[in-house]
Amino acid sequence: MKRTPAFTVLAVLAGLCFLFSASTNSLAARIQGQVFNGTTQGPVASQKVLVISPRGGMAVVSEGTTGINGHFDINNQIGTKGFYLIQTTYDGVDYNAPIQFDPTGNAAVNLTVYQSTGKKPDLRINSARVIVRAEASQAHIQELYAIQNPTQKAYANPSGTFFFHIASGVDNPTVAAVGLMNMPLPQNPEKGKMPGDFYITYALKPGTNVLMVSYDSDYSGQQLDLNDSVAYPIAQMQLFVVPPTLTVKSSLFTAAGRDSDTGAQIYEASELKAGAGFAAQLAGEPGTSGEEANAGQQQEETQVKTVPDSITSVGIPFLLCFLLVLLWALGIRTAKEWPRWKARQQGSPVQKQFRAKLDTLINSIADIDELFASGKISETQYWKERLELKARAVAVLKAGPSTKSKPYASRGSSH
Repeated sequence: MKRTPAFTVLAVLAGLCFLFSASTNSLAARIQGQVFNGTTQGPVASQKVLVISPRGGMAVVSEGTTGINGHFDINNQIGTKGFYLIQTTYDGVDYNAPIQFDPTGNAAVNLTVYQSTGKKPDLRINSARVIVRAEASQAHIQELYAIQNPTQKAYANPSGTFFFHIASGVDNPTVAAVGLMNMPLPQNPEKGKMPGDFYITYALKPGTNVLMVSYDSDYSGQQLDLNDSVAYPIAQMQLFVVPPTLTVKSSLFTAAGRDSDTGAQIYEASELKAGAGFAAQLAGEPGTSGEEANAGQQQEETQVKTVPDSITSVGIPFLLCFLLVLLWALGIRTAKEWPRWKARQQGSPVQKQFRAKLDTLINSIADIDELFASGKISETQYWKERLELKARAVAVLKAGPSTKSKPYASRGSSH
């Protein structure tokens, strides 16, 4: 998978990634494990294995090779209190897993890889969610799909693996796949044959793969005709509408109440055929940036749902709660707009103050990640406080300069 310059910013703001500060005291770390082929149900010999550091821009800090039984043993002088990933590339697809060291500097981690195929499997979307936010003269649309690969092979095809259709006239939709620890992995959408048709070549591994599509549409006339589609059948779909006062006309969706955390109006549909458009006409007074900022502040006070690390570890295939999705979407927009904004404001006092605040919040996110990794705070408290920090980062990005935040680690912790 290709990684772009936006990867680091996106991973920090969207939420799905853990960035840990490496310890200045290095130990003679030992990492052992096995690479196992989930397709053939056997070990993988002579397979190159890498130790990479997200904190260092996915830099390789050590490597090894598996033996005849698929086992590897890596010894190196690295900071065992930092966060690392073990990674291998098998049959053209990347596989990785987090490394957790014990107090003596030892870690055991296994990787399951799969053979790849270019033959399209019987793909099906178990759950989908479409979020429409009407704000001023624009409608922000975010679409999430939990797509199931029922085979024991990774589906990799340079001609496309995931095909979707959005409103014509949108040239650059944002697309990401949810990777390890819910880390958004930016993808490069390619245009299809018809206006509004796009596809990506992301390898769909066995089990559930979560993909995200985001774009903006014109709402200056205070109405939106939604008629997007994907090339796969959908078992269950939800439409979230913000603000909830918008009227929705659709022969497909039926009203299903309000979301208690966000106040969004929910609509539901089921058993959509492959290629069927999820059509709806939305109209009404849009929200404002101020209202959205206030909603972000209210989100900090709501109960935050725990999001598991593995997207296949629970029965419900769609694992990202609406709060996390909204923050991800805002992070995507920030990542896209940041280079242009930075170029315009380079060297100005406002820019320096802005970056100082944002850097403080990003460091706080890294601090709380490390506290959680060392077992000093509970998982429930970790997700609650991490999402609060991300909401504050979004508020800084949207509202501009304010009082400086104090780094999380400097507050002290009794956890």
